Amino acid sequence: MRVEDVMVTDVDTLDINASLEDVLRNYVENGKGSSVVVKDGARVGIVTTWDVLEAIAEGDDLAEVKVWEVMERDLVTISPRATIKEAAEKMVKNVVWRLLVEEDDEITGVISATDILKAKMARRY
Repeated sequence: MRVEDVMVTDVDTLDINASLEDVLRNYVENGKGSSVVVKDGARVGIVTTWDVLEAIAEGDDLAEVKVWEVMERDLVTISPRATIKEAAEKMVKNVVWRLLVEEDDEITGVISATDILKAKMARRY
């Protein structure tokens, strides 16, 4: 099974100056778990539900915390033609829960650990 078989293709983007309150609202209303962060049209990071959860645990005011303060700046990407085993290995090696799926310098999707686990369960039963 390949990454392209299980990845999510509807990738959200957020401006680098968005607040975590904006992020949370977007995730709750649209069922998302991550967004690519952009500055002047260029991707500069990724923000996830984990970042929001950490801010809540620290007692931060989500309206005051900006995406650029908490985003992951090292983007880990994978080809859509990679296997889900390769995706899992890359997640473990880089200690990330999601990979951006990239082809020809364009982000075409996101694959999460949950996507991989669901795919493995579906094949088993």
